[in-house]
Formats: sequence, structure tokens, C-alpha cells
Amino acid sequence: MTPSFSRRRRFGVLALLLVPALTFNPVNPLLRVGAQTPAPSGMANPAASAIDKDTGKPIVTTASGLQYVDLDPGSGPTIKSGDEVTVKYTGMFTNGQVFDASEKHDPGTFTYVQGVTGLIQGWTEGTSTMKAGGKRKLIIPPNLGYGADGNEAIPPNSTLIFLIEVVSVKPGPTQ
Repeated sequence: MTPSFSRRRRFGVLALLLVPALTFNPVNPLLRVGAQTPAPSGMANPAASAIDKDTGKPIVTTASGLQYVDLDPGSGPTIKSGDEVTVKYTGMFTNGQVFDASEKHDPGTFTYVQGVTGLIQGWTEGTSTMKAGGKRKLIIPPNLGYGADGNEAIPPNSTLIFLIEVVSVKPGPTQ
């Protein structure tokens, strides 16, 4: 056999092995049958159709990979960057173990300034479209949480779940 024929044959065999693997691999989102096109950065993908097993409500997935379930949309003002936001929350791991909750701290709520207070990216993004009175379940992947480092209460590479209720939204000083 000539070297070029042998090289072509190896390439052909490699192509025969890779094409089915890439095409039918459920991990490859670009080639997966029924894959959703991501929405613009930070925007929810309205075509997402997964259903939350705990609530029976639709799971919305943003372009960053954050997932959330609106439990109650609320009817007050929408949170904007710079607003003073007061919430009740419970933070847990995917196995249901609670690692923190606002009720464990006096006065039973947590107040922060949206986009200013140093919170994990998934929290900031996940609350940015909530309204006062709203309740939402956030499913925060590790890259939007504490990542590979974790912290004293969160193991490395943990997916976090937060149940959040927005108690109040006060406009920031520049609004």
C-alpha cells in the first residue's frame, strides 16, 4: 500500500467512528436532536421545555446555564441594578440538604443591593428579573456558584438550589 492510501484509509475509518459518536452523543449540544438554540446572553430561553419534578412547572434555562422555576411571578416592581432587595431564602444542595437559610439569621431576611453586593453570579442573574412578591427556585451550576474552589460550607463543583421569595424592592439612590 502507498502511504497516501493508508492515510486516507485511516482517515475514513476515523470519520466512520467519529460521525456517529458526535451525532448521537447526548453530551454534544450542537448536534443533539431537538437541541435548543441559546437565547442572547443573560436572557431566558423561552423554548426550554423541561419540567421541574418537584413543582411540575417549566424550567427556564438562560444562556449562562442558570436554570430557574417561577413559583409565583409576583406583582411588585421588577428588581433593577442598584435596588435594595430584601428576600427570604433557603439554600440547599441537590440532595435536599440545607446549607443556609435566611430564617437562621436575625431578622429572618437578607437585604442586599442588586448588582453591587458581592454575591455569586447565579444569584445576581437569577434574581435580576424577579418582582417584589415573587418566588423562584434557582438551580445554579458550579461555574455560577462557588466553582472548583467551593468554600467552608460548599464543597467544590457543587450545584446549588435556592428557594427565594422577594419581600421588598426599594429603588436605589440613583433611580
